[in-house]
Amino acid sequence: MRTIRALTIATAVVAMLPSLAAAQNGRQFKDAWFWGIKGGGISLADSSQSYKQAPMAGVDWLITRTHGGLYISGAQSFFTRQTFTLRDPVAGADSGLRIIDLKNMRKLDMAIMGFPGEHLRFHPYVGVGFSLNQVADAQPRGPFGNTDQLTAAEQVIQAQKTAFSPLLIAGGQYRMTRFSVFGQATLSPANTNFLLYNGKAYNFGYEFGLRYNFGSSISRD
Repeated sequence: MRTIRALTIATAVVAMLPSLAAAQNGRQFKDAWFWGIKGGGISLADSSQSYKQAPMAGVDWLITRTHGGLYISGAQSFFTRQTFTLRDPVAGADSGLRIIDLKNMRKLDMAIMGFPGEHLRFHPYVGVGFSLNQVADAQPRGPFGNTDQLTAAEQVIQAQKTAFSPLLIAGGQYRMTRFSVFGQATLSPANTNFLLYNGKAYNFGYEFGLRYNFGSSISRD
């Protein structure tokens, strides 16, 4: 009787092993819907054309299929910078330069993702898309000789406060039981009509964070 009971228990344990292993491996990476939080930094050129690091924090959204997916991210970087515009555009270069104080930048990134190969836990990926960047706060410094000078400075800010640029992403995500950890690097050509442009051709970013799998990205109906 004890032998039969022991065999029954052993058979039940063996039968449960695949599901237990699957539970430990966590939810599948493909056909999934991930929400994430992240931190990191972005390299931006300052007025001396030297790259400076600015801390960054944000959230992202990743929809996966077998070999591709969609990526959306919102983030803000934190810094203070300066740029320059003409003091009086009517007088041209003879008027001198006016300082514009810049503070922080908001980013909206969207990319089509590719997931090469089949992997159990670590999933490398690459992506291509675009980045919408907006300076959070920009203030021209006085003095202003007349209202036309103030208006001209504000027009420059409005015209160059926001910019689109292409975006490249490369990184990897490691799947754990309850969540995934990830790290990635981004590369964007600098837009010459952006307030933060200071002569360098590219801006670089690096990000690390956690993503949680909220379930399947495919309707089961």
